[in-house]
Amino acid sequence: MGTVRRRVSVSDRLWAAALLYPAPLYAALLVLLGPPGGGVGMLVGFLLPLGFGTATGVGLVRPPTWVWTGRLLLALLVLVPFVALPLGNGVGYDLAAGVVIGSPFLWLEYAWSGGSSPLRRVVALQATFLVGIACLAASATEPSIVGRSGGSRFFGALGQVLLSQLGGIGNVYNSGVGAGLPLESTFDAVYAALGGVALLGVVLSWMYPHTARDEALPWSWVPRRAPAGPLRPAEEELGLRPGQREALATRTRPLAPDTVLPPGFLSLVVAVLLLVGFVALADGAPSFALLVLVLGCVAAATAVSFVLGRHLTALGGLEG
Repeated sequence: MGTVRRRVSVSDRLWAAALLYPAPLYAALLVLLGPPGGGVGMLVGFLLPLGFGTATGVGLVRPPTWVWTGRLLLALLVLVPFVALPLGNGVGYDLAAGVVIGSPFLWLEYAWSGGSSPLRRVVALQATFLVGIACLAASATEPSIVGRSGGSRFFGALGQVLLSQLGGIGNVYNSGVGAGLPLESTFDAVYAALGGVALLGVVLSWMYPHTARDEALPWSWVPRRAPAGPLRPAEEELGLRPGQREALATRTRPLAPDTVLPPGFLSLVVAVLLLVGFVALADGAPSFALLVLVLGCVAAATAVSFVLGRHLTALGGLEG
């Protein structure tokens, strides 16, 4: 049997995009406005994947043939200058560099799409971060190619960054010393913060309540008003048998949720605060952070065992 995909409205896509877009936009602007500087050519090349990726993300371009044709044309726009043009000459390299800088927007929709699996969302987000960090590192690297177009200098710097990163990984594997890792040394506090916001957008986009068949349940950011008149019990409307009524009463609350927050949102907030606190502690006091991590894991395992070991009461503790 096929899997029933949960549909996400355009409005849901827009608020998720508002959380996911700032990080790649910030990284792209830093590269476009800084060295090596490709001028108008790089800007136009960047706007192409940004516009096309946004159009596919919000549903303006839906036929798969059109979507993949557009992605193929953008890929050819990157490859053609290296095949048809002399190295470093022409505006083609500026356009190609702009497309590479804006390439995360071609797959960023998979990070919030209702039909995307958790694995696909995480991979899309991590690929976005990888391209952003690589471009930031290339922008901070002095390329060996000088006196040519901004796009060719960008590709020269990007090649140096990738080769240095691979060499550093090889050093870690051979000697255990991780020297010369440009992606590790490239840090931007604002980009890191926006990356956290993007991660929050990915998590929130799959927190909508849904059934086991992945069918969306009623929920909204705005609290619903309670109906004025009396309501018939749900078991009477559904025509349940007595045994089914008892099972439903022991496992569900008698009233529908009226909160403006998704289920489990407060737990997510607590988890994020603990993670941020641990990262800050690991940066300031690594030795003490290791002790806190061990004690925290023991405490968490004990708490989970205690909760799972409790027996439900006759009415599941939900009778009132």
